[in-house]
Amino acid sequence: MGHYDIAVIGAGAAGLAAGLRLQSAGKSFIVLEARDRIGGRAFTDTATLGLPFDCGAHWLHAAAQNPFTTIADRLGFRYARMAWSDYLIHTAGAPAPNALIEDASMEFGRAMGRIAEAGQAGLDVAFSDCVGPAGRWTPLIRQIIGQITSHDPEDCSTRDYARYEDGGGDYPVEAGFGALVASNAAGLPVTLSTPVTLIDWSGRLVRLETPRGTLTARTVILAVPVNVLIAEGIRFAPALPAALIEAFHDCPMGVSEKIALLLDGPVEGLGHLYGDVVDLSEQARPPFNLHVNPFGRPLLVSHLAGSWGREMEKLSDAAAMAVALEALAEAFGASMKKRVVRMLRTHWASDPHTLGGYSHAKPGRADSRFLFSEPVGERIVLAGEHCSIPFYSTVHGAHLSGIAAAETAMGLVRP
Repeated sequence: MGHYDIAVIGAGAAGLAAGLRLQSAGKSFIVLEARDRIGGRAFTDTATLGLPFDCGAHWLHAAAQNPFTTIADRLGFRYARMAWSDYLIHTAGAPAPNALIEDASMEFGRAMGRIAEAGQAGLDVAFSDCVGPAGRWTPLIRQIIGQITSHDPEDCSTRDYARYEDGGGDYPVEAGFGALVASNAAGLPVTLSTPVTLIDWSGRLVRLETPRGTLTARTVILAVPVNVLIAEGIRFAPALPAALIEAFHDCPMGVSEKIALLLDGPVEGLGHLYGDVVDLSEQARPPFNLHVNPFGRPLLVSHLAGSWGREMEKLSDAAAMAVALEALAEAFGASMKKRVVRMLRTHWASDPHTLGGYSHAKPGRADSRFLFSEPVGERIVLAGEHCSIPFYSTVHGAHLSGIAAAETAMGLVRP
């Protein structure tokens, strides 16, 4: 398959950004992608539901400092200014009073404040140590933490969270964030359906084995999800340093799945709303997240994360639909069940090219992320959302890490 100065493995947001930077610099490079498409976890499905739906990333997080906000403006992609506090809370089938909704919002804010304060004070402990005593809003707080981190509170580091920068709003993209990522990479050559099975960096050149043949490169940018590396989806000869492998395990991806229900029309009386269904009369029933009427479309989307998301991802389509329909009936009445036309489910946790949602450091292991910015043997450079200190778990974090990896790799191959 030839020889290149730099080989980029993975065409998600990080790999695409690396490729674009190398292309602009006129370097000899190749981008290899195991899937038959680009984008990784940023993927807009337009076929299943007959309208754009982001199976993975959909928020322009930290929109004021997110480079994709500017990219969206340049490419003409519209986005909505949403608020996380737009809770849609129901109890026993009826909308909750505003006072109750405000109480939930304030309790969640206090819990996240304690988590942030602990991390800012230098404590590297679990979120669960800071959430506070169990109360009626604990299940909701745990669910929202799962949506933010893709993990349960027991598995998240306060120090890692304190280093995260999130300012300027969270904006969903109307035509799809995945479509935006793909549009930004238009014109970048990517070799699809070409998984790398072995990276042999024992010699002067790095040798990459694929089902299509072998190629060599002076330097490799490794832009694949961290859970794929944990699962040894790519073999290395020699093995990667033990400290780096341990760091992968310290910053794993959790679970973040979605169920989308296409309706026969938008839910009447509600605009574009993001919230949760909470049954306070039956605490054993988990809260159920709902994104209602996105951009006026006849959709109800639920975000399922952490251990709850893992349980839901393992269910059959029929069983998952049953859970979704019960939550739907609780929120809007039993008649809403008859309005469901079609369902779409994601399976990122079992997708062999992904194996999860997004990364968060384990309690006590926040500093492990720093290892990802160090080249391995002067020939392997890491990229991906897990490599970003201030923007981990985000598309723009992956994007910026890809640019940084390209700069590092170009420095390594200079004569």
